[in-house]
Amino acid sequence: MKDPYKSLGVNKGATETDIKKAYRKLAKEYHPDKSSGNEERFKEIADAYETLSDPKKKAQYDQISSDPFRGAFHEGFFEDFIRTGGYNNPGYGGGFRGNSGFSTRGSNVESKIHITLHDAYYGCVKEIRLGTKTINIDIKPGVKHGQRMRLKGLGQRGMTEDQNGDLILTILLQEDPDFYLDKKGLHTIRHIDMYDALLGGKGTIDVFDKKITYTIPKCVRNGTMLRIRGKGFPSYNNPNVLGDFYINIFVDLPKALNAEQEDLIKKIKEIENGQ
Repeated sequence: MKDPYKSLGVNKGATETDIKKAYRKLAKEYHPDKSSGNEERFKEIADAYETLSDPKKKAQYDQISSDPFRGAFHEGFFEDFIRTGGYNNPGYGGGFRGNSGFSTRGSNVESKIHITLHDAYYGCVKEIRLGTKTINIDIKPGVKHGQRMRLKGLGQRGMTEDQNGDLILTILLQEDPDFYLDKKGLHTIRHIDMYDALLGGKGTIDVFDKKITYTIPKCVRNGTMLRIRGKGFPSYNNPNVLGDFYINIFVDLPKALNAEQEDLIKKIKEIENGQ
C-alpha cells in the first residue's frame, strides 16, 4: 500500500478539511473519464482517501507506519491490516488474542473497485493488486453500484492455503455523463425544442454502442418519462434479459422569437381561443 499522505500530497498534520480538499482536486484531475485521466492514479487517490477519511483507519495507519519493526511483517501485511480493521480484527495478532487462543484462519479482506457504467453494462475484467500479486477479476454484466463479490482464498493468509480468508470486493460505479441507474432501470435525459414537443416525431439514441429508436408523442409535456421496454440494463443473473430504458424529456423554449414566429403563435392562440 502506498503512503496515503504522499498519494494525496498532504502532511500528517493535515486536517479533515485539507484531506477532503486534496482528494476532490486530485480525483477531478485524474478521473478516468477525462482525456487527462489515469485510472491507476485515480484508484490510488481513492484508496488513500478511504484510509485517511476514516479516523480509525488513519490512526491505525499512523501507528503502524511509525513502528520500526514493521519490516518484519510479510509483504502485503500493511495493506491487509488497514483493510481488515487492524488490531481490532481477531485475525491479526496470532496468539495474542487473550482467552480466545490462536487463530489459524486468515481474516477476510474488504476492498473497493471503481468501474464505469459501460463496464457494468457489458461486464469486464479488471486487474487488481494484492500485495505483490496481480490478479484479474471477472465482473459479470449487470452488476450494480454497491454490489459485493466474494473471492475465495484471496484474503489474509492463513496457516495453510486452504485457511486463507476471502476477498470481499465492493463494486462502485463511476458517474456517467449520459446515463444513470436507479431502481426502475437505465435512464437518460433528452432535451427537445417546443416544435418537436408540439408536433412529436422520431428520435434515436446510442446506448453503449446500441442504437435505439423512440417516438416522441405530440404535445408531450416537460418532464415526461418515455419507457422503452427491454432496451435497458442487463439482469445480473441473466445478462440476455434487458430491463426497461427510460428517456426523461425536457422541453427547451426559445430564448427569443422573430416577428414572423410571434405572429404565427398569436394566430395559433386565436384559433385555440375560438376567435
